[in-house]
Amino acid sequence: MIHLFYGEDRLKSEQDAKKILGEDYEVIDADNLEISDLPTIFMGTSLFDTDTRKIMIKGLAEKKELFDEIEKYLDTPHEIVILENKISGTWTSLKNLKKCDKIDLKENKVEVDESKKWLSFNIYSDALKNPEKALKALRLNEETEDPYAMLGAWATSAIKNLKMNPNKKNRAIVKELAKIDTLMKTTNFSNNPWILLESFILRIKTL
Repeated sequence: MIHLFYGEDRLKSEQDAKKILGEDYEVIDADNLEISDLPTIFMGTSLFDTDTRKIMIKGLAEKKELFDEIEKYLDTPHEIVILENKISGTWTSLKNLKKCDKIDLKENKVEVDESKKWLSFNIYSDALKNPEKALKALRLNEETEDPYAMLGAWATSAIKNLKMNPNKKNRAIVKELAKIDTLMKTTNFSNNPWILLESFILRIKTL
C-alpha cells in the first residue's frame, strides 16, 4: 500500500512513517529518480527472502512528472511511504488521489502556537547578536520544539532582514538557511536536524 504524508509538520509526517515502516526500511531520494525507475520501485521484487519491501520516498513532488505517476502504482505489493513538504492543491494528480480509497493520504499541518513562534524569532534575533546565548536557549528547548518550525521562523526573519537591508551578510544567511532546509529534508540529518540548527548558530558570525 502507498501512504502519502505531506504538509509543513515534517516531524509528524516522519513519525507517522516510522509507525508504518518500523526501523528497517529503504530510503529513496527522488532527486536521482526518473520515470523509468518507478516500476522497479513500486512493483519490483526484493533480492531478499520476502517479496514485500518497506520503502520511504522523499521529495517525489519536487518532480511533478514523477508525482503524477503515483496513481498508476496504487496496487503495489509493497509498503511505501511518500514524504512531501508541499504539494500544490491545484494538481489534478493530487485531487485524484484524494478521491481514491487505495491510498493512505494525510496532510500534517503545523499548529501555530504564538508563544513558540516568538521563541523561535527570539532565538534567531539573539543568534545575530549573541550566538552563545542563542545556542543555550536552543538546546534548552530542543526536546519540546519542532526543528522544522524553528527553521521556518528563522527563514521568515532572515528574508525580512534581506528585504530591508540587501547586503552581503543577509544574502549569505538566507542562502545558508535554504541549504539547511534541503539537508534536513533529503539527507540523514533528518534523523537529528538540531545538529544543523546548532551549527548555523555557531557559524552565523562568519557568514
